[in-house]
Amino acid sequence: MEMPASNRTRLLCLYGFLVTCILFSQINADGKIRLVTDPTRNVNLSPFQQWISAYECLQNKSQSCFINSTDYTLTEKGWLNVTGPDGAGFCKPGGCKDHTEAVLTCIHEVKRDYMFQNKATLWDLNFTIHDGCTFGFDGTTYVSDAGTIVKSGITFLISILATLFLLMHFYD
Repeated sequence: MEMPASNRTRLLCLYGFLVTCILFSQINADGKIRLVTDPTRNVNLSPFQQWISAYECLQNKSQSCFINSTDYTLTEKGWLNVTGPDGAGFCKPGGCKDHTEAVLTCIHEVKRDYMFQNKATLWDLNFTIHDGCTFGFDGTTYVSDAGTIVKSGITFLISILATLFLLMHFYD
């Protein structure tokens, strides 16, 4: 079955329009094609994909994090390294604080239980930023021990005994 020439022309124009739309959807306002992926758009079906997405969040860099020729960009090490004199530049609106909080939000959306190399959690870094912008930075990152779970035989034994005790008294 042969397609009339007018239908072929319409179909070709439709394909051309779709290809043009796809190409223009990948261009920023400055005319450059985006090469950075959006990690929050990944379907996180496995822990491996979550780690990749968290890594992609950390690859997001900003010029606002270069203060007095020092780079305060958050890395997988988890150390902010913001000192007292640079705290005001870090905390100013639209500065590195906002960028770092956006990176932490991105990581939270793709891997909530992310832990940095210094054992700091997302909550720890958010607390460090809030505390540092309120009271001043001293170059350290707050690291809580709330993420550690005590695993011992005594804890297990006590939980088993408590469960048995409750079961015995509910069936009496």
